[in-house]
Amino acid sequence: MNQPEYLYNPYTGMWEPNPAARPVQMPAASNNRTHLITGLVAGAAITYLLTNRNVQQGISNTATKAWGTVRGEMEELKERIADLQAEVDYYRSQNQDDIA
Repeated sequence: MNQPEYLYNPYTGMWEPNPAARPVQMPAASNNRTHLITGLVAGAAITYLLTNRNVQQGISNTATKAWGTVRGEMEELKERIADLQAEVDYYRSQNQDDIA
């Protein structure tokens, strides 16, 4: 079905180009080869890094340190929450004493 080249836009009161009437452009053939080569190089680099013992040890050490930091920060957060809860309880008891 042929699409009209221009369509009337009732909001602007003007005739505008119809995007559906434009021909579809296919990507260039060299683009596929570029993507293939880029993917092969990236895959080879990732494979090399993940199979290298030194890189594996580095990733493991970094992950261990990061997990230890997260655990320490969670403990600190728990202590702060407990301190805040104790303060809230104290002020609530003070408020109850003032009311009674």
